[in-house]
Amino acid sequence: INGGGQEKGHRAGTENLPAVAGFGAAARQALAGLRDIDLVARRRDEIEVLVKSLAPDAEIFGNGAQRLANTTFFAIPGVKAETAQIAFDLAGVALSAGSACSSGKVGPSHVLKAMGFGDSLGALRVSIGHATAVEDTELFRAALAGIAGRRTGGEKAA
Repeated sequence: INGGGQEKGHRAGTENLPAVAGFGAAARQALAGLRDIDLVARRRDEIEVLVKSLAPDAEIFGNGAQRLANTTFFAIPGVKAETAQIAFDLAGVALSAGSACSSGKVGPSHVLKAMGFGDSLGALRVSIGHATAVEDTELFRAALAGIAGRRTGGEKAA
């Protein structure tokens, strides 16, 4: 849309000031959230320690590499992703089987295969944030303990 002379030929119309103000508020809130990123990373690491304590043979993908502070991606031998996802859901824990960019796809992850992990069918992705509470972690632990205790093959949790 071409503007008139008063717009120097640029797009005509009035700027959406409420949207501009909202974007500014969202940017301030996002910046404030970055201050908590170390806490979020520590919570992610605590979840990974919890996973390894309940399933010592679990694979934490990307462990030791620079990665997102709010996400962990892991697999437990003998646990199918879809089965675990349903069990977590029934326990009140929301998580995903696979990566966000592969949502809705069935089959092994091409990324994990490229990383040398073969056809891991039990990959689960957990995302957390600054609002993740100790109670959320405890709910996850209880659900995972039940899942790890019922799995077939691999090392069972004590």
